[in-house]
Amino acid sequence: PELYDLMDIILKLSVQSQKSTIRLASSQIVLQYLIDYPMGKQRMENHLHQIVLNMKYEYEEGRLSAIDLLSSVIQKFPLPVLEGQSQFFFLPLVLQLVNDDSMKCKEKVADCISLLFQRLSTESVQAFFGYAKRWSIFSGADSLPMQRVSAQLFGIFVDSRPDYVRRGSNASDIISIVENVMKMHIPFEDESGWELLYHNMVCTEKLNKQIPTLLSTNYKIWDALVKLLTYPHPWIMQVSSRIISNYLSMIDPKKLLRDGSESFIVKIPGCLYKIASNLCRQLDVEDVHSVESTSTLAIKTITWLFRAMKQHPDICYADAECNNGDSIKEENKLERSKDPCLWLMTRLSNIAKPKGNHRRESVFKCFAALCTSCTTEQLVPYLELIIDPVDRAIREAMNNLQDNDQAENDLMIALPKDVLQIVEDTCGTEQFLRAYTEVNRKVREKRDKRKQDLASEAVHDPATAAQRKIKRQVGKRERRKSKIDDRRAMRGATKKRRHS
Repeated sequence: PELYDLMDIILKLSVQSQKSTIRLASSQIVLQYLIDYPMGKQRMENHLHQIVLNMKYEYEEGRLSAIDLLSSVIQKFPLPVLEGQSQFFFLPLVLQLVNDDSMKCKEKVADCISLLFQRLSTESVQAFFGYAKRWSIFSGADSLPMQRVSAQLFGIFVDSRPDYVRRGSNASDIISIVENVMKMHIPFEDESGWELLYHNMVCTEKLNKQIPTLLSTNYKIWDALVKLLTYPHPWIMQVSSRIISNYLSMIDPKKLLRDGSESFIVKIPGCLYKIASNLCRQLDVEDVHSVESTSTLAIKTITWLFRAMKQHPDICYADAECNNGDSIKEENKLERSKDPCLWLMTRLSNIAKPKGNHRRESVFKCFAALCTSCTTEQLVPYLELIIDPVDRAIREAMNNLQDNDQAENDLMIALPKDVLQIVEDTCGTEQFLRAYTEVNRKVREKRDKRKQDLASEAVHDPATAAQRKIKRQVGKRERRKSKIDDRRAMRGATKKRRHS
């Protein structure tokens, strides 16, 4: 009895101790005791029951310790004993996956369930798969948490037991459920219900990685993924971008019609244009909404799309392609159909023209990526479109420099200059200088015309000209104050309080 009481104390220490070393040592002692020490069935179940209850401990460190101990139990217990306790372990783990607020704990619980699936027999896994299918059925708002956990469980099944998923109709059942969830969220106006959609898309990503042949010809899912590239929630954008990028990376753009003749890129009319348009919308966001990982994926995919468009311009657009929110006029449709790369480069160039550090940085990196992956002949026709926004960014950054600032230390000057150098190295100095000169000539013409229009306005409409002048002076004063405050903040001083 004294040993049993001691083990109860050690089990409490495994979650309640504030020192991680004590928690770890206590868990190891309890595990060794459960495996080696002879005890009756009831006492064993009492100990396991307490381990499961410890997953609901108040503090995160204790819950993590309890989940780790349960994972060790699942890994070390003899298979016949584990089979007998599998239901007892599975359901509390699922509830913990639903209810736990800690992301670390949820990840540990998912790993624990994965380990359980790996060790169990096919018959036991089949029973749990049946639970997941029942939980995926919508039966009102109260069923949403279980629908989310069902999608998570399907992803765990795919990762841990791809052999079981391939059996019978299991894979097609998962795909059917995922397809229905995607259909339910398209079209979208806001990000309500994004969590259920996200977990189903993660499951789709795992399916595409483990069993790519299952999804390769499911054009409904691929069409939905293309549309979800512009979903309001960044996690949805990122996972859809990741799935499409990974898929395209397996196909050589030059051999698209041969190696990818059955791919959604070829089979869905206008798919190349739709993906490029949606990825451009990902880049064309305000700095506060920009996500670096999503932008990086977009740059990688746009680079692939440019090469594919160059090789196969005839499959870029559907017969009745709408402009999908992009400013493409009727008279430009004929020219667009001749050269879809011209449309893409024009779109990227226009995205980088308005001010916005992250937006410009993403487009400039895209230009650099195109230079490293495309030939001189492919890029020379679009040199002016590349140089124009880059040169504009340099001019604006130089104008904002103070007397004691150094241009080489300013990222918004250094990056564009590096991009211009890469463009020159790729396309050749002669071609580069010709395009650069033409860009500057157009800038001067536009500036001169603007001055003439302002002078004409001062004569014909002096009231409007006076208001414009006042507004410009107020803007200059506010920018000057903002710069002074920024410099004071960099020195560690507080901002001066101003009275209106």
